[in-house]
Amino acid sequence: MMTGMWALYAREVKRFQKILLDTVFSPLVSVLMYLGVFGVVAGSRTIGEGPHALPYITFVYVGLLGMMMVNSSFSNPSFALIIAKNVGNIIDLQLVPIKAWKVGIAYACAALTRGLFTLVVAILATAWFIPGLGIHSFVYLILALVLTGLEFGMLGVTFGFWAKNFEALTFMTTFIMQPMIFLAGVFFPIATLPAPWATISQFNPIHHNINLLRYAVTGYSDTNPIVSLGVVVGMSVVLFGIMQVVTRKNLRV
Repeated sequence: MMTGMWALYAREVKRFQKILLDTVFSPLVSVLMYLGVFGVVAGSRTIGEGPHALPYITFVYVGLLGMMMVNSSFSNPSFALIIAKNVGNIIDLQLVPIKAWKVGIAYACAALTRGLFTLVVAILATAWFIPGLGIHSFVYLILALVLTGLEFGMLGVTFGFWAKNFEALTFMTTFIMQPMIFLAGVFFPIATLPAPWATISQFNPIHHNINLLRYAVTGYSDTNPIVSLGVVVGMSVVLFGIMQVVTRKNLRV
């Protein structure tokens, strides 16, 4: 029933296209504010030494793009599913003849699409501020974007089916996701953190998403990119399994 899965995917894409103010402009304003602050504070500071030194503003910019990808991919399915449960139209998913895992993948792919769409708009609007921006590894770039979008899309699907209300979503984003993002190396190399936070950050899954994207764009990495790729792939596989169980339980299919 691939047609049904892609129809559900198309429906979710059309849904977020109707709320572009939240989809695009809100994260774009956040990126511009961060760039303004760090551009003034950091000045000409660099990360690393010698000819391969990376301008600090470039370091932060790629981290912000990764943060945007994580947040957009997670919020799209979680928000949609919580709304569906609260207004009662979750029954539509319970009645359609689509396998549970296909429902989850449809929402996860829509989350990936939203993340990529938001990222492209943000890059087109802001990249000209950033010195020396390019692509270090196209293969790693594709892997980083696709795996991050699907990984946090699947997390969003899992949480959306599990959570009962928006208070749970607020708790998740404010007290779990945001601290993990700030300890992921978005704004500073994790090696500069005092003990034990530098070690803890190595076990932060979001760090490896950010690290993989930063390596793909700039060639700089806090952690071996192969290790980060392995962690991201492993987390994606684990989340696929969890998503399938939670989706089947909630849809009873």
